[in-house]
Amino acid sequence: MLIVDKALMKRILSLMVIGIVLYWALTNHITVLILSRRIFSVLSPLIAGGAIAFILNVPMRSLERRVFRRGKPGIRRSLSIILTYLLVVLVLSLVLLIVIPELVSAIEILGTSIPTFLDSLRVYGDSLAERYPDIGFWLSELDISWNTMKTDVLDFLKKSSSTLVGSTVGLATSLVNGVVNFILGLVFSVYMLARKEHLTRQIKRLLSAYISEERVGRILHAGALVNSTFSRFVAGACTEAVILGLMFLVTMLVFRFPYAVLVAALVSVSALIPIVGAFLAALVGMLLMLVSDPMQAVWFLVLFLVLQQIEGNLIYPRVVGDSIGLPALWVLAAVMIGGSLFGVLGMLAGVPFAAVIYVLIRESVTQRLAKRDAQPGTS
Repeated sequence: MLIVDKALMKRILSLMVIGIVLYWALTNHITVLILSRRIFSVLSPLIAGGAIAFILNVPMRSLERRVFRRGKPGIRRSLSIILTYLLVVLVLSLVLLIVIPELVSAIEILGTSIPTFLDSLRVYGDSLAERYPDIGFWLSELDISWNTMKTDVLDFLKKSSSTLVGSTVGLATSLVNGVVNFILGLVFSVYMLARKEHLTRQIKRLLSAYISEERVGRILHAGALVNSTFSRFVAGACTEAVILGLMFLVTMLVFRFPYAVLVAALVSVSALIPIVGAFLAALVGMLLMLVSDPMQAVWFLVLFLVLQQIEGNLIYPRVVGDSIGLPALWVLAAVMIGGSLFGVLGMLAGVPFAAVIYVLIRESVTQRLAKRDAQPGTS
């Protein structure tokens, strides 16, 4: 009598179904992409709401545990949610009120400083040509027209400003069109924060109804790992970004560097991207100062390198530390891969996501090695 292993047959059928679905998806990839975009557009308010709730859960939980420690749980949760959203609105409003005037002022200063900078560059090139004939011959071969360059740069700035205004209008139109989705996402995030324990219990019940207990345990373990890793990363990265921005603001004001507020704000925001973020902000600051005073740009580079060493050796290990448990090589790889796939959001989420994968792989390897060592006849 032929004995059929039901578990084996179920696994074979599952693999066959997966193979058929993958084959259909590969042969109809355009249809799959169109369908995915439609599904994403429909679910975008829910996805945005979940992302907002996931990030704001960190300060809300801290407020609930440290500020509103007494009272009924429902009242504590409501007060924590309200205060969290008020703090976020306040911080964003302050950043916009501070950065936008500084940005406008920087653009105006650039418009007046670039002609002077180009004239100084022309004088410096002429002096080099007089002292070093070979350099003078090379410059003459380039056939640089300084007046034409000055005109082109100023025209570019004017066109860029008009394009920026047009882009701003287009962006405002897009924001108006998407305001409904934003409101829905915001409402959904409030609901998720208010009922997160209830939602967690529902997810556990749903998983237990259709999946074996062993797999449910693995999924819940991975979910808990994602939650803890992202929470530690968000809290540590935001704290470090604020400290680094204040360091730049104070030192730049003390040493009378221009654009102190603008550069400090850029450093604070870009510092959320590990490794490369602060360097991008420093590059912008150097370019702004290079036009008005090249030597000042050099001193700013020195200041940036000093503060970066202090941040990397003293602040980062104590504020963020080993909260994500990811080696430096993996951090760099996560930033590069996440940025190439999903842009700035990929850079931000790539590091904690890679940390979760790293921990899961490490746990799997440890378990497999332990099982192999436990088997008789292995060494």
